[in-house]
Amino acid sequence: MEEEKKEAQVKLETLEAQLKEWGIDLETFRAKAGKAKTKAKVKLNNEVAALRTKIDEAQKKLEELKRAGDAASGELKKGVEIAWTELKKAFDSATAKFKG
Repeated sequence: MEEEKKEAQVKLETLEAQLKEWGIDLETFRAKAGKAKTKAKVKLNNEVAALRTKIDEAQKKLEELKRAGDAASGELKKGVEIAWTELKKAFDSATAKFKG
């Protein structure tokens, strides 16, 4: 049981580190969007705003999971996994757009 707690803690720390990294990437995207031409700027700013919403949602789910601790239900854990998968897809897509 203690080993499971350690694994869960490591997983939470890994997820938190990834969120921080994506937050930094988001600021880079925001700077690039600011330098874009008007039409592209609007599109890129919308992309940044959507990513910010997804980051906030993932952070909220992660906080819920942390507060729940050992008592976290399978449904809550699944919610975190779903939010994480959606956020990763969105970031992969945005990264391709901002590099292109």
